[in-house]
Amino acid sequence: MQISSTMNHSAKHLKEIGFEMKLLLVEDDLYLQEQIKIFLSRFFGRVDTANNGAEALLRYNEHHYDLILTDLTMPIMGGTELSKKIYEINNSQRIIVLSAHSESENLIELINIGIDSFLLKPVDMERVIQQLNKTCQAIYDHKMLEYFSNMLEETNKELRDSNIELECALNELMRSKNNTIAEARVLSNNENMMLYDHTDKMSAEQFHIVHPLELDQTNENLEELEDKFNMLLMSAEHNITQETLIALTTILRDFVREIEMISQFEPLLYAIQHLQKTFESVDNPAKLSATLPIIVSLFDNLEQWRLGIFYYRNVDDIHYMDNLIISDAMSLREILDNNYVVYESDIELF
Repeated sequence: MQISSTMNHSAKHLKEIGFEMKLLLVEDDLYLQEQIKIFLSRFFGRVDTANNGAEALLRYNEHHYDLILTDLTMPIMGGTELSKKIYEINNSQRIIVLSAHSESENLIELINIGIDSFLLKPVDMERVIQQLNKTCQAIYDHKMLEYFSNMLEETNKELRDSNIELECALNELMRSKNNTIAEARVLSNNENMMLYDHTDKMSAEQFHIVHPLELDQTNENLEELEDKFNMLLMSAEHNITQETLIALTTILRDFVREIEMISQFEPLLYAIQHLQKTFESVDNPAKLSATLPIIVSLFDNLEQWRLGIFYYRNVDDIHYMDNLIISDAMSLREILDNNYVVYESDIELF
C-alpha cells in the first residue's frame, strides 16, 4: 500500500512538471517502443520516437527536446555514439540510457561522457517514474532559474531606462527654473546650503593621500548600505510599508555617519542629513510610491560617486557628482515637505 501511494504521488508530481516538456524516445524494439511511448505520453506534453541513433540525430537537429531516453544497443547507430554526437551539439542535454545487464561494461564510458542516469531492462515502471521525477525536476528548476533571471534582467533594464528618462526630465525642470537650483537652496533650521561651485577641486588620488587609512573601510561600509537599499527596493517595489520607510531612514542615517567626519563632503552631508530628517517626518509610507524613481536615482548616483572616489579612485574631482546628488535630495525634500501627490501620468515632470 505504501509503495502504491508513493508511486501515485510521484506520478502526479511528474505530470505537473512534465506536461510542457518534450521527450525523444529512441528504441529499436518497436513493440517496446510503443508501450513506453503510451506510458510516457501520460506525463509529457510531447513524445517523439526514433528507431535508431541515426534517425534520432536527424530529429534532434530539427527539434528541441528537454529529455532523451535512448536504448543502448541499436542498428546503424547505438546509444553511446548518439549520446556523444548530441553532447557535441549541446553539452547540457539531459539523456537517460536504457540498458540490459549484459551491457554493463559500456556504462563507464557513458558515465564519463555525462549521461544523467541509467534504467535497466526489463523496464520497471516504478523505477522509471522515480528517475524521470529526479531528472525532470532538475530540468524544471533550471528553466525556472532562467525565467526569473530573465525577468530580473528585464526589470533592471526598465528601471535603468526609467532612471535615464527621469534624469533628463529633472535636468529640464532645473533649466526651466532659470538655474535657481544650481545657485542655491535654503534648507530648514535657517541653514543655507549652496550647491558646489567647483572652486575647491581635489582629485581622488589627492583625497586618498590626505585620508590614507580609513577610506577602505568607508568604501566597504557604503557598499554594504547600497546592498541594503537594493534588497529593500526589491521588497518595496509593490508594497511600501512603515517598515520600508523606517529602513530607508536608517540607511540614510548610517550614510551620514560614514561621511560626517570627512570635511570635504560637508555639502553632501547636509543634503543627506536634511533628507533623512524629512523621511523621519513622513507620516504616510504611501507618499514614497511616487518618489521611488527619484530615490532610486539618488542611490544610483551615490553608488557612482562611491565607485569613482573610493573604489576606482580615478576621478579628477571628488566633487564631480555633488550637484547631481544634492539636486536629487532637494527634489525629494521639496515633494515630501509640500505633501505633493504625484501620479504616474505626472512622473515626467520630475
